[in-house]
Amino acid sequence: MRTFIRPPPAVRRAGIVLLVLAAAAVLLRFTVLRPPRVTVATVHRGDVAAEIEGTGTVTVDALANIASKITGRVENVFADEGDVVGKNQILATLDQTGLRHRVEVARAHLDAAGAAAAEQRREWLREQDLVGSGSVGVEEMQRYRERYAVAQSAVRSARAELGDARYELSLTQIPTLLGGLVTQRWVVPGAAVVAGQPMFTVADTRLIYVDTFIDQNFAGAVRKGQAATVILRGRENRPLTGQVLRIRPRADAATEETAAEVAVRIPPEQLQLGQWANVYIRTGEAKGALIVPQTTLMPMGNDLFAWVVGAGDRLRRERMTVLARSPRFSSVAVAGHLRSGDHVVLMPMGLLPGETVRPVTMSNAEPMGATR
Repeated sequence: MRTFIRPPPAVRRAGIVLLVLAAAAVLLRFTVLRPPRVTVATVHRGDVAAEIEGTGTVTVDALANIASKITGRVENVFADEGDVVGKNQILATLDQTGLRHRVEVARAHLDAAGAAAAEQRREWLREQDLVGSGSVGVEEMQRYRERYAVAQSAVRSARAELGDARYELSLTQIPTLLGGLVTQRWVVPGAAVVAGQPMFTVADTRLIYVDTFIDQNFAGAVRKGQAATVILRGRENRPLTGQVLRIRPRADAATEETAAEVAVRIPPEQLQLGQWANVYIRTGEAKGALIVPQTTLMPMGNDLFAWVVGAGDRLRRERMTVLARSPRFSSVAVAGHLRSGDHVVLMPMGLLPGETVRPVTMSNAEPMGATR
């Protein structure tokens, strides 16, 4: 019969301690001391546009207030806000009752003056015949001639009075001075207006632009004629093509901004004056360049660096130069010691060159950039 000898208590305690230490070592190896997991993106080549961002409001080159030249009461309104109108189109009419009566009175005065002048002419011609026969003296004939001249003057005065009445009547028709979009209707039928009071506001839609405000640090890169992309607020999925129309020669010292006017075509049904827009002016392009996500670049001093996963999943730090970027996109074109297919770390905070990591590609990565 074999006898089992129990080890002394001290030996048993030492064995338990060794087991615990071994387990702790294994745990540390696969948890705390395990290489950190990082999210990486693959470097590739492509074309990237260099763009400068600005914001501004939509406006037009010509905005006219259509007003009446006379005092009156609105009789008809033929245009409403949002309507597209043509040049010289009648937008409204004023009450014509009093002016039509004035035209009829002026026409009657002209008819009477014309009849009186015709009678005076007949008498003058008759007197001329009598002078030839010696029945009437020359002085008498001259008096008839003067009466005829006065009658002719009365005809001219009546004709001018009729012309004035007709002109005043024509002013009851309110035309637009330019074609475009009615952005504001200020009156309704029955409303009284005075001379010079705006009745409509019409925007000339032949030239629409965005008053774009740009940080002065980038203003030197903006040139007339450069292409631009305009994105209206509320229409982010429908970008519009534009072009730099003018650059204002004055900057705002308070906001440290420069203003540029970016012409853009906006369908009349979408035009809203004063609407905010984001503008991206294209200042250049990098073709066939190395492309990396913006979040891979970390500033250190005056330089930018990227952390590249090399052989054995060890990190190396490379200095990068940005060739082109756009605020619209998350990728940038860079130059540096990279090759297409290299893996670069997203948001490489807290990592050191030479450190070993566990890379996870961006498509399979968690939303956070780098985790331990």
